[in-house]
Amino acid sequence: MTLNQAGYRRNWWLAIMALTGLGLVFRLLVWRWRELYPLGGDEAEYLAQAITLLQERRYVELRLMRPPLYPLFLATAILFVDSLVQNLRLVQSIISTLTVPLIILLTHTLARRSVPQASPAFARWAGLLAGLLTALNYTLAANATELLTETLFLAGLSLLFWLILLPQQTSRLAVCAGVVTGALCLIRSVALPLLPLTMGWWLINGWQSGQRRQTFIRIGMFLLGWALVVGPWTIRNTLTYGGVILIDTTGAENLWLDNDPAGREAVKAQLYALGEDRLYRQRLATERGVAAILADPVRFIIKMGQELRRFFALEHTDDMRARPAIWVSAAEVAARLVLGDGVWLLILLVGSYGLVQRWQTVQPDPSQRSSAFFRTLTQPGWLLGAWAAYVLFTTLIFHVELRYRLPLYPVLLAYTGMTGAAWQVRLRTAFPHRQRWTLLVPFFMVLITLWHAPYPIMAWQLANKHWNLLLAEQALTNGDAMTAANAASKALAYDGQSVLARVALARAALLGGDETTALHWLDEAISVLPAHPHPHLLRGDVLRRQGDLIAAQRELNGFATASREDLAAWLWARAVTPPPTRLLLGDGLDLGFIRGMHQPLPGEHHWRWTTRWAQVRLTAPAGAQQIALTLQSGRPDKSAVTIWVTVTGRKPQPFTIGADRQTITLPLPITTSSREVIISIRSPTFWPRQYDPASADGRRLGVQLVFAEVR
Repeated sequence: MTLNQAGYRRNWWLAIMALTGLGLVFRLLVWRWRELYPLGGDEAEYLAQAITLLQERRYVELRLMRPPLYPLFLATAILFVDSLVQNLRLVQSIISTLTVPLIILLTHTLARRSVPQASPAFARWAGLLAGLLTALNYTLAANATELLTETLFLAGLSLLFWLILLPQQTSRLAVCAGVVTGALCLIRSVALPLLPLTMGWWLINGWQSGQRRQTFIRIGMFLLGWALVVGPWTIRNTLTYGGVILIDTTGAENLWLDNDPAGREAVKAQLYALGEDRLYRQRLATERGVAAILADPVRFIIKMGQELRRFFALEHTDDMRARPAIWVSAAEVAARLVLGDGVWLLILLVGSYGLVQRWQTVQPDPSQRSSAFFRTLTQPGWLLGAWAAYVLFTTLIFHVELRYRLPLYPVLLAYTGMTGAAWQVRLRTAFPHRQRWTLLVPFFMVLITLWHAPYPIMAWQLANKHWNLLLAEQALTNGDAMTAANAASKALAYDGQSVLARVALARAALLGGDETTALHWLDEAISVLPAHPHPHLLRGDVLRRQGDLIAAQRELNGFATASREDLAAWLWARAVTPPPTRLLLGDGLDLGFIRGMHQPLPGEHHWRWTTRWAQVRLTAPAGAQQIALTLQSGRPDKSAVTIWVTVTGRKPQPFTIGADRQTITLPLPITTSSREVIISIRSPTFWPRQYDPASADGRRLGVQLVFAEVR
């Protein structure tokens, strides 16, 4: 190896490490964004299955039978990082990060095999481009925070494709590939066709290269590795259920669940009524599913068309449209749209174009025309294309959940990297034959995407709506009620279902002193989307100012616990009720006058935990001389803590707070008499799990604030 080659090799691995680090940073950011996301139904089932395995030392089958490896993975992770959901999500985020170098290596190997005539720079650039798209892929990062099989499966699938495509195959590599394939099957049984696909592609390559004996040995070792992993589970199923269940009954049961006109829930009830006879359930579900398809093939074809449209949807755009009450930060919205849906569109269109592109021309020998077709099949695109077609077809037969298209990502990312590298000016010779018909593939996919929803029109309307909402917010900040109302009305014209536009109209009315009109807009916003917290909070604030404290408490307290948004900070900036002179924390009427505090959990009454930094806003009446705060440290070990309290315009003052409630006082600055007073509290924090490892409370807690008063 020359000095130049050694430098290139070192830079190549440094680039891989840099992209892996970038992927880790991005996944940790998404992991933090999604900390408060609740577990879904399947996630809760997997977690409960893993905990039962650890506590009772027995494997409990789920009601719909699934492969065993993912619950075993979760149980192992719990042994190392405990059962706190956020810790388990962190483990999966790290595994998702490992997908970055695996995709780079896969793409590099694919490029070298697909375009052997290209310079080494082509394969390197292809790998790095694919790695960049993997590192900054919001969809992969977000799925890593869900306790589902996809993250583990995707990492294993990327590893498997790389092992399969390595040009120098050995018996040891074949066994490794078989073991990985078996593990993938025990994570998701959808991986089972990888067994014949791999063996068939290796057989064609070996036949064409004349290495038939070596190929048969390699296939035998591959089968051995697979059998060593899957065999024990199949034997267990046979002994448990009295017949052969290779991996699980998911495929058979979903065939019935997804194609019976009665619907999934009705069929589930019938399946559950059969009890634990999994063998009979498998046979019956297969028969009923096939019968449902054959009984009404037109309905089945229509259903496949509907699933096809959903398969090519923009996942995050549709999710935010379908659940507008779910608050998402501006940074995460941008990541969802650009690095989620944007990257999906890019790899879908460019990757599919690269997949069907002829990267290497096969020049058939006139005397051997019969073997030309099989020589073409030695291209990796046939193996990866067959896998992509299988994923699409099975999804259409069953039902589309957009995480089911994740197994396409290694293929699409790899070919996107190759296509991007090939279109660099100095590397274009690597793309010798461009067939114009291949452009029809991404064009067809664009049409299906637009068939699902008119995304460009929706984007135009949403852009105009949010632009006008921004103008309305600026006008409200400047105290211009008329301009704010005009801008909010324009936003409402672009989206007749907009809650935010109605809230802006209500705020403009309040700025103009018209509480009746404001309540009308807030009531209308609540009728449009009852789950959105903003109109409830503002309505509660108006009712509080009017003196209807019971109704105000109901509005202010009803949504604060369920929302991921910092609603205390939101109302702090928008409340119209003047701050009180005395404030009882945690009574449901304190929102708008506090920020930097946790929402009380069940059992936490008449006080609030602060965070590291918290504020209280009060009004200083005429003649007031001091501020009084009632607090306690709240530490389970009864220890005391030192906090720093700052009053507007004064230096921080230290106080030692013990386990018992105590009242501290501070002199009121003369300059703030008869004016608004803001009290800031800075305190050390702790995790409840530091004292109780079994605690499910992941909050960082400061001190307990009970009462605040200016007197």
